Amino acid sequence: MNIIDLKAEHFFWIGDLVDVQRGHVITPEGAVDIEAAGGKTVINDAGDVIMIAGVYPRWDGVGLGWAWLSRKWRGHAKEITIEMHAWLNASGFHRIEIGVLAGFKAGERWAKRLGFTLETPMARKWGPDGRDYSIWVRVS
Repeated sequence: MNIIDLKAEHFFWIGDLVDVQRGHVITPEGAVDIEAAGGKTVINDAGDVIMIAGVYPRWDGVGLGWAWLSRKWRGHAKEITIEMHAWLNASGFHRIEIGVLAGFKAGERWAKRLGFTLETPMARKWGPDGRDYSIWVRVS
């Protein structure tokens, strides 16, 4: 497994997305904008992009965390979680917010392992897909 800096093209290399992420669409221009904000890409030993993630700045010191995961990430979940936890610690944000699809227990477990706590149990129609999400925060 190799963790490298996010590049815009990685959005289009990741395949076999976890079901809750299917249908999320990003334009090439949007990918370039997110690349400029910074993030990480995880590549497995077979050369597959299995995760892309980052924190998009909302305003000074506050960011919106995001991640797209391939089903293949599960084989590296512990190592990825350790690395992403350390990366979030070093990110420089004093508050990072993430949304987890309402009722998505695996997403809630991962949020907790990354040091997030539940702030808003139900944010109606919060996501880009119009579905309900819970809001989790990591404050340092």
